[in-house]
Amino acid sequence: MLRIALVQVHLHNNKAKAVEHILNILKKVRLSDSNIVCLPELWYTKKVTCFETEFDKIIDAAKEYDMTIIPGAFIERINNIKNGNNHLHISSPVIANDGVIAGRQLKIHPFGPQRKVVKAGTKVELFESGNFKFGIGICYDIVFPEVARALAKKGADILFFPSKIRYEGIKPWHLYVQVRALENRIPIAAPNVCDYNSSSNNNIYKGKSIFVDFDYDYKTNIAIPKPRLVSSVNDQILIMDIDLNRTRKLRKKRFEDFRDNLYGML
Repeated sequence: MLRIALVQVHLHNNKAKAVEHILNILKKVRLSDSNIVCLPELWYTKKVTCFETEFDKIIDAAKEYDMTIIPGAFIERINNIKNGNNHLHISSPVIANDGVIAGRQLKIHPFGPQRKVVKAGTKVELFESGNFKFGIGICYDIVFPEVARALAKKGADILFFPSKIRYEGIKPWHLYVQVRALENRIPIAAPNVCDYNSSSNNNIYKGKSIFVDFDYDYKTNIAIPKPRLVSSVNDQILIMDIDLNRTRKLRKKRFEDFRDNLYGML
């Protein structure tokens, strides 16, 4: 079994207060014995120059709590030593449970005005933690089925989509997450941000983070998405257990019918 923690959190502009707030949340997550925790996209709204330095306390928490942390996604300046490039990306670092940065997934599909600020990522990354593998898409990446399919085909056991979704887009976003989970027979966790005064009707972001697994009828070979929504529009932690053996078997059975020879791009 794999235990995950999906964290919905308020938007923050002040880095010190933001990190302190996240550390308090991680202390609560620790009590759940979760294997991996995921935060939303852009809960910290400013540009990040050096994640390892600026968020060192969160890195320390991963090691102290023996927990893999996907701290969300940030506008981060990435220096590529090989080709000398120095671009802004929307980047999702992965902090392993030993405190080492295992890598980064860069947002492949920047949304709207983001295209003028950041450079798009060009590949999907597969990460490993203990006995499971996982992939990350960032927010708008969920719209494109190739992202989830490529990660599932690479061997991911679960997908995380840290997101920042306006309240007007919540319903279609929930549909996208459920369909990606269903078509790949893979659990998906997608945390969202919320506004400070979340009871106000004027707020842009109202949370509604979502986790999707599915029920399966072996007699009819039919799977039904089983979403679990965060009911509150405030900070909240959602803990979910996943039977990896079950979902691996279902995914293997589904992909036996997949005609790889027709889809070279995947």
